[in-house]
Amino acid sequence: MNSLKNVPTQKIYLSDTFKRLKRSSVCSKFVLKDHEWDYLANRGLDAILLEGRTLLIKRFSQVDKSHSCKNEPLRHHPIFVALHGTGACCRRSLSKWHGIPKDIELKEKDIFFILLILKEWFIRQERPLHFLETEKEQLSLFCS
Repeated sequence: MNSLKNVPTQKIYLSDTFKRLKRSSVCSKFVLKDHEWDYLANRGLDAILLEGRTLLIKRFSQVDKSHSCKNEPLRHHPIFVALHGTGACCRRSLSKWHGIPKDIELKEKDIFFILLILKEWFIRQERPLHFLETEKEQLSLFCS
């Protein structure tokens, strides 16, 4: 029963977070390109998020104060684009945008939280009209 109390809080938090991200000149410039939409459509959102979980565990499982976004790829995979678009690309950004301290090891709940934000970011993205012509195709993209 207690978990139901957190649902409105999470919705408020996500709404507030995405409003702040939209005002960011850095985060707001990240959008999916056609080849990233193709990859997402071919693999499905669930598979992309599973790949994202593996990537997050690999990148953030240990405290690494030297990690910087400038050394990491920014494009060519939907997860990389989403990480930068949500302010979850490095420990400094996680601390700034989501309040996850950069000097602690990420736990499974933190990884899950980041994936929740990434999923919401994908859902909020405007799919190109030339890419998905029917509403059924749009729905099937997010229903695996």
